[in-house]
Amino acid sequence: MKISCSSQSLDRKIAAGEMDLPGFIRYAAETLRIPCVEFEDKHITETSPASLSKLRAEVERRGLTVANLAFFCSFGHPTRARNDAELARAGHWMEAARALGSPCFRIFAGWMGGPNPGLGLAGPAAARPETAWEGMIRYVSAACERARAFGLHVVIENHDHGGFLSSSRGVLRLFAEAGNDNLSLLLDTGNYVDGIDGIARTAHLAKRHVHLKARDIRADGRDAAFDFDTTLDLLDKAGFSGSLSVEYEGTQDEFDCLPRVVSYLKGR
Repeated sequence: MKISCSSQSLDRKIAAGEMDLPGFIRYAAETLRIPCVEFEDKHITETSPASLSKLRAEVERRGLTVANLAFFCSFGHPTRARNDAELARAGHWMEAARALGSPCFRIFAGWMGGPNPGLGLAGPAAARPETAWEGMIRYVSAACERARAFGLHVVIENHDHGGFLSSSRGVLRLFAEAGNDNLSLLLDTGNYVDGIDGIARTAHLAKRHVHLKARDIRADGRDAAFDFDTTLDLLDKAGFSGSLSVEYEGTQDEFDCLPRVVSYLKGR
């Protein structure tokens, strides 16, 4: 597998103005010495062809590739108009992903807002959560077909906090019902309510891209909150050979802890 780093790992420094995307690219190439990077859409503030071309040129100049463009969306809105707007917005960002040379495009199934213990945490009341699920499946399928026209592969991320894909059960159901060859799982190793068991049940669906969630990095590069060793063993067993993107969301200084995570990964 190829080690990557998400710009989300440097989110606080980017938000504070201490780092921009060219700085992130340079950090990945010179300090982390990894082959690829992942961009969160929120960190790309300009999507004109000229700006995207300049960003891609910087990636290539540093000898890197873009593993994934992580697009934030939800297809669980209560109206068709809002979900249509999400799909249209996805199309705009698919153009950006293609311009950056990314092979993958991340989407979320989103949040239906309805209490359903089988799918995840309870949220605000929803009158017909099953109808919301069926609508979400249609929009995910439509996004996959739209991405295919751009030459992109859709990776859909599991997400807690009441999302459709809070647990492995939801993920398995989605892949059973969506059945699209342009879709695979972006397994986020810290986003399941069923934890390591959920990872074990769904690792085989992660074909292209994985988020290695990190939150509390020890001196040896392992994480006190998440079991890196078992997680990576499960990915190896599933035959995962895509990009493994470190997604750090803790309170430690990023410049201190990220090199330790990468060093641990390179030493496995």
